[in-house]
Amino acid sequence: MENEQQNISYTFKNPKTGQEFNIIHAYLLYENYFATVKNQPDETLSKLFQQEIIKPVQEACFEDAELADSISLTGMITKRSEFERVQNQIDKMNTDQLNEVFEESLVKSSDVLPTDKETTVCIFLENENFPSDMATIGAGKIIVYYNRFHKYFKSGMSHEYHHSVWLEKHLEENELLTGLDHLTLEGEAVMFETLVYPNLNTMYALLNESFNKEHWSKIEPYLESPAGQEILEMKIGGSNGIPNSYGYSEGYKMIRSYLELHPDMPVEEWTIKDPKEIFEETNYIANYR
Repeated sequence: MENEQQNISYTFKNPKTGQEFNIIHAYLLYENYFATVKNQPDETLSKLFQQEIIKPVQEACFEDAELADSISLTGMITKRSEFERVQNQIDKMNTDQLNEVFEESLVKSSDVLPTDKETTVCIFLENENFPSDMATIGAGKIIVYYNRFHKYFKSGMSHEYHHSVWLEKHLEENELLTGLDHLTLEGEAVMFETLVYPNLNTMYALLNESFNKEHWSKIEPYLESPAGQEILEMKIGGSNGIPNSYGYSEGYKMIRSYLELHPDMPVEEWTIKDPKEIFEETNYIANYR
């Protein structure tokens, strides 16, 4: 298993700081999975997916990840009817290109916000139960759900890298993130990607400058509570009358307001600020009163 992981792994360091990174191309394990399930009944797909794809990378990709419960492995299981399409997709994936793009982003990001913790990026295929193509499931643990290569991979990885450092600095053992934590988490990550990639980021696509009281009234009750499905749905938006990327936009505006009060504050400092302190000092609630 160790040799198998070495064959699908790419490791590198930040040349300035020595900070360590590891990219694991877990999608290369799908060929073993397809061969193993070929003559097996459909009810064994989940078990064999766990055995052939998840188990070999369990330690590197998932172990000790604080938010691992937030992802669905079931949604990652490729249906038998999709085997040929998925195999064709894998054949077209460029491992060297992915290494190059993610290495650039992670080195640039760690130049701006260094940490001593190793960061591991695990690349799987798309997850039908997860709305995005990247997810940070813990400090130093980033998952990529590859559907297609696109220009925002660089800024997206810088976004997730900030999540990784944020979780490392903020999350205590067994602590549950609140709704306000989620807004701050996303707002800071969007701000960070605009710093690392000023001309290639998602901020303009996400940002809604309006302060809609009706929309805010739906998210406000969850700000101080442990985040459940409601806050996650509102963060993503696009349903129940909430605009797309609502939580990202509100979080970004909150962080922007805070940095307008502290224009010279280093990234390291605002990353470790308490979300409640940011919310209160900006008097963000005044936008809705």
